[in-house]
Amino acid sequence: MWLIIDEFDEFLANPIQYIISYVRDVPRLIVTVFFSWIIFVLYLIYFASPQNVTNNSLVDFDRIGSIKIGMTVNDAQEFAHLQLLSVTSSGLINKGCYYVEPQRGNGLERVHFMVIKDEIATIEVSRNYSLRTANGAQVGQSIDEVKAIYAKNLVTKDNTLVYTLAKKEFRIVFETERGQIIGYRAGRLPEVDYANGCFDYKSKP
Repeated sequence: MWLIIDEFDEFLANPIQYIISYVRDVPRLIVTVFFSWIIFVLYLIYFASPQNVTNNSLVDFDRIGSIKIGMTVNDAQEFAHLQLLSVTSSGLINKGCYYVEPQRGNGLERVHFMVIKDEIATIEVSRNYSLRTANGAQVGQSIDEVKAIYAKNLVTKDNTLVYTLAKKEFRIVFETERGQIIGYRAGRLPEVDYANGCFDYKSKP
């Protein structure tokens, strides 16, 4: 209220000067609005719009490219422009838990998504040598290489290396054999800890 009164007093004291100062600010306002729209449009194009998931996409705690843990299969397909096919036999393992995999031909061979109650729970990579994690780890690297990448945030557990950091409800589990990484899975707890996949899932009533 007092700000409005002060503005009115300034106008009454020198109307011409007040109008001139306001008009001088109009070009600045126009420029500000113009660049704000450019930034907004760029955000929609590069961040908010659907992004294809390919073998160049990075795997993180809770996503691979634009596919996020917790998405429904339909949303993941639409958002990532990727067809996900049901692994038919997986639905027989345990009621309520099954796997889907990307349609072949896009470099995402040996990549599976565990689905529980129509929500993606894990991203599982097995012997795919092109996909990398966000930190740069991949299948085929030695245990020492992965330990160097993740440093103190990596815990050895049986034949796995477990990476947990800021998002404690998510993690990445690396499977090892003969000193090398043979696969890894990323996702939410408790599903990401299922060493035997859907065999370990217990449906809740």
